[in-house]
Amino acid sequence: MHTFRLSASCLFLAGLANAQTAPAKTHDEPLALEAMVVSAGPAAKSSFDLAQGTSVLVGDQLRRSVTTTLGESLSATPGVNATYYGPGASRPIIRGLGGDRVRMLDNGVGTLDASNVSPDHNVSIEPLLVERIEVLRGPATLLYGSSAVGGVVNVIDNRIPSSAPAHPFGGRAEFRYDSAAHERTGVLAATAGGPAFALQVNGLRTETEDLRIPRFADPANPADEGTLVNSAISTRSVSVGGTRFGESGSLGIAVSEYDTAYGVPVGEPILIDMRQRRADLHAELTRPFASFKAARFRLGLGDYTHSEVDGTTGRPNTTFLNKAYEARLELAQRDSGDLSGTIGWQTSRSDFSAVGAEVVTPPTLTRNHALFALESYQARPDLVLQLGGRYEFQSIRLGEVDPLLPAYPGHAAVTGEQRRTDGASLSAGAVYYPARDYSLGFSVAYTERLPVASEMFANGPHGGTGSYEVGTSKLDKEISVGLDLTLRKRAGFVTGSVGVFLNRIRNFIFEQQDATRYFDEATGAFLPYPEPPGADILPIYQFIAKDAHFYGGEAELTLHLVDTTSQRLHLELTGDFVHARQTTDDELLPRMPPRRIGAALRYGNGPWSAGLSLRHSFRQDRTAPGETETDGYALLGADVSYRITRSRAGWELFARGSNLTDEDARVSTSFLKDIAPLPGRSVTLGMRLSY
Repeated sequence: MHTFRLSASCLFLAGLANAQTAPAKTHDEPLALEAMVVSAGPAAKSSFDLAQGTSVLVGDQLRRSVTTTLGESLSATPGVNATYYGPGASRPIIRGLGGDRVRMLDNGVGTLDASNVSPDHNVSIEPLLVERIEVLRGPATLLYGSSAVGGVVNVIDNRIPSSAPAHPFGGRAEFRYDSAAHERTGVLAATAGGPAFALQVNGLRTETEDLRIPRFADPANPADEGTLVNSAISTRSVSVGGTRFGESGSLGIAVSEYDTAYGVPVGEPILIDMRQRRADLHAELTRPFASFKAARFRLGLGDYTHSEVDGTTGRPNTTFLNKAYEARLELAQRDSGDLSGTIGWQTSRSDFSAVGAEVVTPPTLTRNHALFALESYQARPDLVLQLGGRYEFQSIRLGEVDPLLPAYPGHAAVTGEQRRTDGASLSAGAVYYPARDYSLGFSVAYTERLPVASEMFANGPHGGTGSYEVGTSKLDKEISVGLDLTLRKRAGFVTGSVGVFLNRIRNFIFEQQDATRYFDEATGAFLPYPEPPGADILPIYQFIAKDAHFYGGEAELTLHLVDTTSQRLHLELTGDFVHARQTTDDELLPRMPPRRIGAALRYGNGPWSAGLSLRHSFRQDRTAPGETETDGYALLGADVSYRITRSRAGWELFARGSNLTDEDARVSTSFLKDIAPLPGRSVTLGMRLSY
């Protein structure tokens, strides 16, 4: 570990030293880190000007990374890992924090699904339809809520057109095939309109078969060599949206439908049938009024259904329902000298319930309201200061609680019970520009995260995770203090960023396995280990709270070996690590990411683009009690593409190879690491058309 940190630091310092002797680029040339980020505040800022760590996937980088799930699409991003519950469900983990600590956004408002409840619940977003993905590493609670203490992933598409089209009609189409799962995908997006109005129609269809893997899914049960049984996917997504543009702003609406059915490879024939109907409204006022120069309002309404279907009978074991909305209003203040800022209001409502044989959490109605403010002050030409605060109120009301559920220590729930909690968050940051093309961002955040219903009131068997989940009713709010320091360089021979972070959390809530007893499915009772031979049991996982601290770092560096008008050759280097320890009992926390390093050589010449990449994950031997170690692995990839432009039409033919050495790779952050490896060797072939 120390070797890795030292090597990364030496590499960055050596690169900076080399950059001083390389010919300096002028600001007329494209600069790295200039991708604009809209998720970090009321006005878009470049990554170079932010106080916290940020990654933006857009353009070619997004197209090379995107897969069938959002978690796997981001899993190579420094500081980001994935839960990987098979190819059908994978949610991002940022700096070792996942679940309700990573805020998933769909064009700036919540995804309105149940992906934060369990790792077998996929995010209700289709990655192949997005135009950009923004990742904020570290606390982003001021704008998006206490559940953003780990970070934010904002997925941005053009479902509601954000600008008037340049031509009366345009769009894009894509067709792709992947050999690992015999994936067949078709994407169509069409735009029509003029200066005052735009209409957008998007559609996608994906079909896969069971995933091909190296060797055996479960080495202890070599019955299905080379195939991850029950991992096929079928997805359909469609949306229609329109925007009216005027002199004072814009108003846009969209309706969308996302349907997916995917297998959960837990050893039993379980199929997830997920559906979401959603409506969105975006309104923006750009004409100044009163003390404000602009206003932006966003509203999302979702109707979500998630059924866990028995593959043998075809009948749902359990169906999860969530009728939810989220709205946010941001008011940008008129600049007052060197002071600028925004104030905002956010509200959400979630009516969540489950019916069937495996109801884990009783019906809950959750309401959340918040006020926030974020101010920026240009103290000097080379120093910008930021200060913000947020107050959040939450109420959770329980529906009918099954009185026949077995009692477990620490758990108590009563029909109609209501819990009211509130929390405050504060942050301060600074961006310092020590020299031309350098920036140093520092932020400190105090966050009070409010526990969610599943952490307090869960009590039941969950077939998707193969466990009996139990909440702790008297959980208090988490209190964390996070520090973030990022150094960036945007021009010269070496560009990129290096960041470190520290996060200390009081009352950190996590699931811990009960090592003394199990749930006996035959009797419906909690019994002490050891279990009798052949017993049908479920391990018990309970949400508990202990103090914890996290620290680590990320690095993203690009060496511009060749950068001319006709060709480019770049060497991209990445690395990250996370240490997480539960300090109450001085024990490691479960399912933490391993240390990772990566390198990619990218070449471009006219219409040709090609790349070769290698990502290595080290052995994860820093394990929690009862957790097994995870072997390291290296993933070798390659890609090539060719573009053809004819008038307004642009064609691109592409090929991508993944895990070319057919490595048996298992993810330490996954509940299914022992029975669900990553895909084996695969080749993706496709064609894109833009017009």
